[in-house]
Amino acid sequence: MAKSLPNSLDLNAAVRKEWQLQGELLISDLDRMPAELIASTDAKVRYEILFRHSNTVLGEAIIRIESQLELICQRSLETFDFLLQTNSTIGFISEIEDEAKLEAGVSPSWVEDMQVDPKALLEDEILLKVPDIPLKPGASLNSQYLADHEDSEPEAEETQNPFAALEQLKNNK
Repeated sequence: MAKSLPNSLDLNAAVRKEWQLQGELLISDLDRMPAELIASTDAKVRYEILFRHSNTVLGEAIIRIESQLELICQRSLETFDFLLQTNSTIGFISEIEDEAKLEAGVSPSWVEDMQVDPKALLEDEILLKVPDIPLKPGASLNSQYLADHEDSEPEAEETQNPFAALEQLKNNK
């Protein structure tokens, strides 16, 4: 069990020795989290990363994440609790052709120089689970700036025929 998450680790050693990293980190420790969507940055993220051997690619990791995030509803701007849970398998590849070798349900992760950033792996998985546009269940949009399109008829727009001038010239001859 890791007390702190290393910045990078050797994939060969992690796979060969079947390393297991687990612990907690704050959502604020992650650099790419969308601040405009997350109300509280002191939420704890519990994680577990299990490295294992693969017959088809450089190695695999099972990533389990659990957290209770407080998101900002993009409809009502109210905050709401969002349970984030994931249990996914990542296959490490270093060539584009290796992606076809991955088993069904295994997502690719690009590796250079056989170094893996476990924090980036966790952040990628969280970003895939946090909705792009968080909506609080049952939230309604209540705004004075919205028009009620059901009650009003669309106004007919006057358009000019671009060939009207040509028609006038033709009629004047």
